[in-house]
Amino acid sequence: MKLKIFYSFTLFLFFNLSIWGEIPSGYYANLEGKKTAELKTAAFNAIKVHLSLKYDDLWTYFPQTDFLPSKPTEIWDMYSNNVVYFTAHSSIDKEHCVPNSWWGGPTVDYEYAYGDLMNLYPANNSINRSKGNNPLSEVGATTMDNGVSKSGTSITVGYSGKGFEPADEYKGDFARTYFYMATCYQNYNWLTDNTGQYEITNGGYPSFQAWAIPLLLKWDREDPVSQKEINRNETVYKLQQNRNPFIDYPQLVEYIWGNRKDSVWSFAANNPTGIEQSVIRKLSVSPNPAKDYIKLKFEGNKNIYHYNIYSLNGSVVLSGDCSDHSICISKLKSGIYTCTIESDSEKLVTRLAVL
Repeated sequence: MKLKIFYSFTLFLFFNLSIWGEIPSGYYANLEGKKTAELKTAAFNAIKVHLSLKYDDLWTYFPQTDFLPSKPTEIWDMYSNNVVYFTAHSSIDKEHCVPNSWWGGPTVDYEYAYGDLMNLYPANNSINRSKGNNPLSEVGATTMDNGVSKSGTSITVGYSGKGFEPADEYKGDFARTYFYMATCYQNYNWLTDNTGQYEITNGGYPSFQAWAIPLLLKWDREDPVSQKEINRNETVYKLQQNRNPFIDYPQLVEYIWGNRKDSVWSFAANNPTGIEQSVIRKLSVSPNPAKDYIKLKFEGNKNIYHYNIYSLNGSVVLSGDCSDHSICISKLKSGIYTCTIESDSEKLVTRLAVL
């Protein structure tokens, strides 16, 4: 029975690591020629239908979506600089970037949002507790500051309550997550009050408190879409079958909320982030699952390259310099591993299942 479960899991892993897609043809076609509220609703219609993932299954998904490329057995935690391995993640929470209490939490009516990987990140549990249900804002006096993110009293114009401020390098990531949630779930009954705490508002356009829009636009502009976001967006698409349009087309934010609201959207004038040439496809392994030998395939030509194979606890179990693309793995125990090779100035990463 255990062998059957393991084999099913490895086939699932192989499928998700080997068949990387691109923006499907026509996926965003209904955005053409629209602007502001109508454009946002067109984006909503493009992304609203997706698979419902289970919150309890996140530690199956996080190793695929949130690993450090240079150290793929470690968790990429945008909330702290702590070194944590996937095999020992008790200090990491499964965090809703946009607090789930703002729309009603884990009810049957809201199960799609509750398990939406676009809004779920591994997060240091101490900063997560400090963040609580507070909105994104710039923070003055702090109640928590771990050198990466901080909580405290907001100094954002228009909101003076408690807030949460991520590191500068992730502010755009958080803003684009908020744009996604306000779009994908614009038909939800979001909570409202007179304090401004609930940053996303009930109903349609513009879907945000007035004070929040200048802040999120600022963060989106100052921290543009990163390769991390591009890779993660592509992986999440493979898992739940929808995309974050504000990663695929970063200019879209300006047409809906920003300085291009008076213009209609045109694909001819706006290029995607290049996901259809995704770098995730740079390294692949076959066969996968494997038992005795694997053959590596990657972009670029290199006569001799260095490879490392890591176990899930971060230990190097096999390494060497290789002049061809075939590696003997017959001494490895059954399990899931991470394979990296150094090609030119970058490190390429993929996952490997050994039978």
